[in-house]
Amino acid sequence: MAVTLDDIKQLFRTIIIPFHTLERDMPLPLPDHRPDNDAEHSWALSFLAISVANEIDPRLDVGKVSIFATVHDLVEVYAGDTSVWADAAMLANKGEREQLALQKLRAEFPQFPSIFRYINEYERRDSNEAKFVYALDKFINLLTIVEDNGYYYREKHKITKAQYKQQLVSHKQKAHSHPAVGKYYDELRALFDTNPEHFYSDHQLQ
Repeated sequence: MAVTLDDIKQLFRTIIIPFHTLERDMPLPLPDHRPDNDAEHSWALSFLAISVANEIDPRLDVGKVSIFATVHDLVEVYAGDTSVWADAAMLANKGEREQLALQKLRAEFPQFPSIFRYINEYERRDSNEAKFVYALDKFINLLTIVEDNGYYYREKHKITKAQYKQQLVSHKQKAHSHPAVGKYYDELRALFDTNPEHFYSDHQLQ
């Protein structure tokens, strides 16, 4: 099926532009702590990924790494961003909402099958590249918080160090999907351990 100009305009109008308006739960380490958006996050992850990929794992296909980082959050056009600190109901139906969003996108854009092939390849996480991007996505979130001196935990969500340790058990496991990324992730976690001021201190820190 030949792609028409109208097809491209629809893709631009439905996905590319709205992606810039999808606010993430993560504030940026800027003076006003304005929230990140999905377009910025995907670019930042892609740029970081292609910058470090072959330096820490020469086996990685940088092209695939860039593609996976670009499409990894595409379903959020319809599913929205779900914070790790969202309520239990939001966390419980995250997978279902994202599957419905993917089905909707696939139905709207059958003329762009490559998009959905890339998303499916990433979601399977059966390649070294997909595991690398998945792990780096966890790392970059923590890096953003470190660079903002804990604003996300201390001010935005009022998270104590004890809450952080409990909630981020699975987060650490995901970051270790790729061992090299997991090593850097652990170094960031060590910074939090030595900087209790990054957390909300209304309760006894542990």
